[in-house]
Amino acid sequence: MKLFLHEISELGTEIQFSDKDKWAMDCVCSVDERFEGQPVLSSRPLLGQLTLRRVDGVVVVQGNMNTEVQLICSRCAAPYRMKCAPTISALYCRDPQMAGIAHIETDKQGRATGKVAGKLSGHARHAHDFAGDGQTNQDLDITYLAEDEIDLSTVLLEHLQLQIPFQPLCNEACKGICANCGADQNRGRCACSKIQPTSPFSALKNLRIGASKN
Repeated sequence: MKLFLHEISELGTEIQFSDKDKWAMDCVCSVDERFEGQPVLSSRPLLGQLTLRRVDGVVVVQGNMNTEVQLICSRCAAPYRMKCAPTISALYCRDPQMAGIAHIETDKQGRATGKVAGKLSGHARHAHDFAGDGQTNQDLDITYLAEDEIDLSTVLLEHLQLQIPFQPLCNEACKGICANCGADQNRGRCACSKIQPTSPFSALKNLRIGASKN
């Protein structure tokens, strides 16, 4: 869902979304992990809200959402649902200098000087002035907008991806799979533990070496 910047009020523009909104559901579904051929998890809770407002050329986006995503357990390889409730806070602007994007400087007449400015280091030095109640007074990166619009799907996607753990676990007590047969050990023991392990040197166990003669 895209919103033109001129549609954003300085007093605040509020967007409500739920599982009835296709753009929001498509965004959440794109984060899911699943095996090839596995159907998309279409039924899930989704409820959230975004507030957008303009402050001195900066678009401030704040909000929250509650939903679930499907992940693959890194131990047992079973799909499971994980609850996600990210707090959304981001800053956007159309000014490349403010955002720290590398660009060619211009003089007062608008002519290119040939000097490159900006090193992708843009941040709001007074980001706490933009934040609402409960927000920490820490600097926030400003994202440069190449177009006169903001894609709300991208905003949600970025915050959802930050919720995904590096090694997803269905639960901390997950026993994983058997390294020998690949059986899910959470469903019970496999027969591998009862099988006597064989060794290529087992034929030598009964070998007797006689004493050497001088």
